[in-house]
Amino acid sequence: MSDRFILNLFADLRKQILNIMTGLPENKLSLVPEGFNNNLHWQIGHVLTITNDLIFVLSGAGSRIPSSYGTFFATGTSPSNWSEQPPEVHILEKKLEEQMLVICEMYDGNLAEPVTAKDNFLQARVIGELFYVLIAHESTHLGMITAMAKVLHANPE
Repeated sequence: MSDRFILNLFADLRKQILNIMTGLPENKLSLVPEGFNNNLHWQIGHVLTITNDLIFVLSGAGSRIPSSYGTFFATGTSPSNWSEQPPEVHILEKKLEEQMLVICEMYDGNLAEPVTAKDNFLQARVIGELFYVLIAHESTHLGMITAMAKVLHANPE
């Protein structure tokens, strides 16, 4: 697959997430719908954080978000454990969009470059292999965000 195809697939997934988020009232973003473990605020922060770790950190480019984001949004975290307020949703949405643009610009034509991070737990050889994991992760969370949005739209509160 070409770099452009992979980057367009990633950008399309990210745009779908952002579009879903723009249609939701702010008061619903912190609700944890029945049957879910997290809220939409956590979901978008998680997508941002994991994408940062998969693409920027593992590629060797270095983190592009504050380390505190991991305490709120890393795998295994939950809004029920937040002892302080995480970054606001509109800030996370803006960072999601910026992250998408930077990734598409930075990695176009560079997916065959070697992964240089010392802690390469995925054992990816080239940056393009990181995108396989990223696209699977982004797709999973797009599904979760879509389902959560439908439940929240169906339950006025």
